Amino acid sequence: MAFRQIKDPMEIIKLAVTSQSGAYLNVDELIEIAKLLGLSSQQDISTVQEAIAREAAFAGDVQLAFDLCLVLAKKGHGSIWDLCAALARSQALETMDSKSQKLLLGFALSHCDEESIGELLHEWKDVDMQDHCETLITLTGREPSEFSEQSSAGEFSGRIDVGSKDKEPQFGKVKSLLSLVAQTLSSPNEYDWESLKENGKVVSFAASHLPWLLKLSEDAEFGKMLSSDSVSTIQCVSVRTRAVMAILTWLTRSGFAPRDDMIASLAKSIIEPPVSDGEDIIGCSILLNLIDAVHGAEIIEEQLKIRENYREFSSLMNVGMIYSLLHSHGIQCANPAERRELLLNKLQEKNKLLSSDECNKVHEAQSTFWNEWKVKLEQQKTVADKSRVLEKLIPGVEISRFFSGDVEYIESVLFSLIESVKMDKKYILKDALIVAHTYGLDHSTVLLYYLSTILVSEVWSVDDIMEEVSDFKDEILAFAEEVIKSISLSVYPAIDGHDKQRLAFIYHLLSDCYTHHEESKELPLAIDQHLVQPRTVGLAQFCNIVGQECSRVSFIKGLNFKNIAGLQDLNFGSFNDEVCAQINEDNVEPLAKMVQNLVLIYGDTARGDLLSWKYVYTHYVVSSLITLEDKAERETHFQSSQDICAFIDEIEQMYGICKKHIGFMEYQGVLDIVLRFFTIILPIHKNLRNLPGDLTGKECLVKLISFWLRLMNDTEDLFLLDSSSERFYSECSITCLRVFLDLLLKEIVSPNQGWGTVVKYVSGGFKCSVAIETFNFCRAMIFSGCGFEAISHVFSNILAQFPPGSFFITTDVEPSVNIQDLPNLYLSILETVLQEIARGSAERQSLHYLLSSLSKLEDDCEEHLKKVRLVVWNRMSTFSDNLQLPSHLRVYALELMQFISGRKRNLKVFSSEGPTYLLPWEAWDDLQDRTIDHENTSYDPTVVKDSSSRFSSTLVALKSSQLVLSISPSLEITPEDILSVDSAVSCFLRVSESATTPSHISSLLAVLAEWEGLFTARVDEGDSAEAPDAVNNWSSDDWDEGWESFQEESSMEKETKESNNNTLSIHPLHICWLTVIKKMVKFSSQTDILKLLDQNAGKNCGVLLDEDDTRIVTQNALEMDCFLALKMTLLLPYEAIQLQCLGAVENKLKEGGISEDIARDHFFFVLVLSSGILPNIITEASYGTTFSYLCFMVGNFCRQFQEAHASTIKHVACIGGERNEEKLDFLFVKLVFPCFIAELVKANQHILAGFLVTKFMHMNASLSLINIAESTLRKYLERQFEEVQERKSSWENSSSCEPLVNTAANLRGKFENLIQSALSLLPTDVR
Repeated sequence: MAFRQIKDPMEIIKLAVTSQSGAYLNVDELIEIAKLLGLSSQQDISTVQEAIAREAAFAGDVQLAFDLCLVLAKKGHGSIWDLCAALARSQALETMDSKSQKLLLGFALSHCDEESIGELLHEWKDVDMQDHCETLITLTGREPSEFSEQSSAGEFSGRIDVGSKDKEPQFGKVKSLLSLVAQTLSSPNEYDWESLKENGKVVSFAASHLPWLLKLSEDAEFGKMLSSDSVSTIQCVSVRTRAVMAILTWLTRSGFAPRDDMIASLAKSIIEPPVSDGEDIIGCSILLNLIDAVHGAEIIEEQLKIRENYREFSSLMNVGMIYSLLHSHGIQCANPAERRELLLNKLQEKNKLLSSDECNKVHEAQSTFWNEWKVKLEQQKTVADKSRVLEKLIPGVEISRFFSGDVEYIESVLFSLIESVKMDKKYILKDALIVAHTYGLDHSTVLLYYLSTILVSEVWSVDDIMEEVSDFKDEILAFAEEVIKSISLSVYPAIDGHDKQRLAFIYHLLSDCYTHHEESKELPLAIDQHLVQPRTVGLAQFCNIVGQECSRVSFIKGLNFKNIAGLQDLNFGSFNDEVCAQINEDNVEPLAKMVQNLVLIYGDTARGDLLSWKYVYTHYVVSSLITLEDKAERETHFQSSQDICAFIDEIEQMYGICKKHIGFMEYQGVLDIVLRFFTIILPIHKNLRNLPGDLTGKECLVKLISFWLRLMNDTEDLFLLDSSSERFYSECSITCLRVFLDLLLKEIVSPNQGWGTVVKYVSGGFKCSVAIETFNFCRAMIFSGCGFEAISHVFSNILAQFPPGSFFITTDVEPSVNIQDLPNLYLSILETVLQEIARGSAERQSLHYLLSSLSKLEDDCEEHLKKVRLVVWNRMSTFSDNLQLPSHLRVYALELMQFISGRKRNLKVFSSEGPTYLLPWEAWDDLQDRTIDHENTSYDPTVVKDSSSRFSSTLVALKSSQLVLSISPSLEITPEDILSVDSAVSCFLRVSESATTPSHISSLLAVLAEWEGLFTARVDEGDSAEAPDAVNNWSSDDWDEGWESFQEESSMEKETKESNNNTLSIHPLHICWLTVIKKMVKFSSQTDILKLLDQNAGKNCGVLLDEDDTRIVTQNALEMDCFLALKMTLLLPYEAIQLQCLGAVENKLKEGGISEDIARDHFFFVLVLSSGILPNIITEASYGTTFSYLCFMVGNFCRQFQEAHASTIKHVACIGGERNEEKLDFLFVKLVFPCFIAELVKANQHILAGFLVTKFMHMNASLSLINIAESTLRKYLERQFEEVQERKSSWENSSSCEPLVNTAANLRGKFENLIQSALSLLPTDVR
């Protein structure tokens, strides 16, 4: 209730502060309460802080009161001034420094009442002096006590005992010190030297601080400028200046008049350079306090001598003039107030020069000294102004030589100055001309030299040059002849031809000069004497035209215009090359316009080798196409139709850009351009492996052909403008492309065939002839794999437009081209291909495509196809019969004919790798058989001349002759040599007599391989001819019983096989094979013999050797190697000879034992197992040594396999591939060992078989006490049977069976039955 009764919230705050002891300490809380009471303004908060500060001072909390007073003083809260003054006077707070004390006193002084001003001002001065001294102590680190005899403890309190006689010496020293800085007391009636003794504070300061301050003011060490806060108008003062200012402040406060040298010292320290205008004014103001004014003038003159900066010099010069004026006007001032007003007025005009009236007043009022001093200053200022101009224009110039009139020096300096603007852009033309005028140089010389200099300078742009010389254009034209010479001799040679804006400016300047010169007088004749080509215009107009064209093409950075034109003529030597080098899409039109205008200068007299403006367009289009062609050459990513479509889009885009330029081109250039738009696909084809055959590939090709048709139509419009022009293509080309596009859309032609057609058609070139264009296009279709239907369709459309027998369908240019009908067309194309082959060309793909195009028999064009086939067949037959051709070409032709006939598909038709893309002719075999029955002696090309049956013998004879050339060049095999088996054997024996090396044996084998197809085919034909008689004999007794005899035949299969062995089929050329094998035995070609016999085992052409032959070969082999003899007989079906050789091996083993070589012979083991001789070895005691040898080999192979397997496990990371030994070990484990075990079981050798299996499986020795052999054996065979079921379709490591591939395959074929038979012989109750 008490608070609510108080209306003034401030009273509540005051009550809260004073009511309880220590409440004032809660400053922030009290301020928050005041804000809640509505005292939220800054003034209200300051009032609250004042109340708290007063209560804190009352309570003795000086520190809090002091802190709050500082805050309020900074805020400007004036009512707290009395407390601030009290705290500043108080000595209670030891942490208060002089600056804070000075701040509080200054604030109190600003807000106190009038009665307190004097006292507070006096105290503020004492504190201010103390602050100055403390600042100097801080800056220098020197204490006043270092330079005085007494302590400065009482420096400002200063009451000393003046009655003491001991103080007299001290007063004398003080008096001496004061005489150094002061002249006399300022008020003689106020103090005298005796009364000074009464003022202890002055004496104390003089004794303690004055020596220290004097030392600081004289020490040069403290002359360096420092930052100062004491004088706001002076930004930087040195320690020495501060010391002098402190002395002067103390003297004036103490009532002493300072000496002039003290005042001069302060003024000098302020106006020492570098100095500002304001500092000059302050220094001048200080000099006005000098008693001897002349001394001030001397100081100013001294400063003028040492000042080098013109601004500082000029500033001090003006200050000196004001100084003189103030002294003269100061005589009229009656009191200090008038002099102060005069000083302020003159300082406000410090930047103004003295008027003539003021100078007159000075002259009248001043003494002779001041008049002379003023004149002296004016002269110095005039010299300084001139020097300033020269120094500013030419830094470092010797001004005295300019004033002395040294013309040679002046010219050299001025021209050097002008030369400097070449690298440093400075607008000094006006100043240079002023200097030239001032010091007597030739005006025109300076002007032209300056113009030449800036014209060749790279730092001066054309706009800069025009701005600089715009005011002097008339003067330049006045010296036109000199300008022309200067530009011709020095300026033009120095300018870069790429700076076309500068050249254009020069051309226009020359044009103006020539025009001005022509208007004033005639030009000298010598100007035109070096012209290469007479012009139709004068020099002024020539330069004007060239300047305009130079400006037109100035944006072309790479263009060197000096290669285009000179100053008087075009540069014919480089004109064409320079223009062509700069042609591109952005500048083709400006360049064409430039060429047109420049060539028109010469009219009808223009040189013939000068390019025309039309050629500019031609060159641009051609270069654009070349760039696109180069891109196609470089690009290797044309692997999809999208890539090609994108490139075709680029071609169309380029055509769209170039189309507007093509209309300006010459006719021949148009032809070349259109042709290049066709041939641009050739680089694409070079990098393209295969065009995709999908929908996108077709779209790509459709887009290309459509573009070509549009291009041809656009070109037709141009041709209509010139009826005399000749096309590079005929109307037939358009027809071909349109029909071909239709075939492509109907999918009669595939994208790959279409791409190949257009590429080959374009590669063949265009001819303005219907016959040749038809020939080329159809040939391109044939060589690209197109079918006969598509070719016939195109050809029929051409004949519909150009009927047979017309002028367009015939040609005299190529007599070999005949396109009257399809047979003649094909015959013409075939003739060109065969001629190339006859000349030795290795390219035969075209012939394959031609023959394959006739492979499919279409209903719509069957009759035409038959006629074309007959023509082609007869021509190929004639080609193969040409004895003048090399044999390999005849062989090649016969092979082709044999293949396309389709009658001998089982023959190895081609002696080399064979052709790619070759198809047989459908239904040609029947047609040929019907045709050859008719004898026709006419020359009709459609008649077959010979039967195809003759091709086989001829072909084999030719190929055989090629093979025997390696034996002897004189050997030759003719078709007659191989007409029968007897003649063939006789021929072979004759040839084999010359075979003396292993390479000759290889040739003999190759010959027999060729003959094998011929003679075995005859045997097969004979067998097939006899078979129908036997099969179709339904009347025989064998068929009377019906199908009941079938089961009996199956049961008698074994007996039938045995009877077949008695009727073996012997190879018809077995004598030839005997000869070859004997020679192979002679050369110890064991591997080759085994491989040969093994390969024959896989064929149905009969046994290579009969029994007598085998006995002869074996007898020869036994003499050299009984093991080889046995291996050979094991590959032949003669058991008696096998047993004979086996006996020889048995004897050999008994005599010599088992050598290391034969112990590793896997192939011997394979042959023994495959031939079926192993049961004889096992069961017959006479072959015990051989059986032991086989068992030894099994153990040896088992050990090798186990060692190799262990090594592989340890070093599996180091093995890079499977070695041959490992492959043989694998063969042994998977095939040989299981077969051997099975044979042992079948021979009732169960114990031995079980023992071998346990050893192979590496059973633990502890199991030897248990009879596990039979169970292990059965388990092993069962596992082998399971594995063979899993891998029945394919066996691994077939390559390891070389050279006994067929033998191993035969053994693998018996493997399953062999294992199954062995399992059936084992007891089933053993587990």
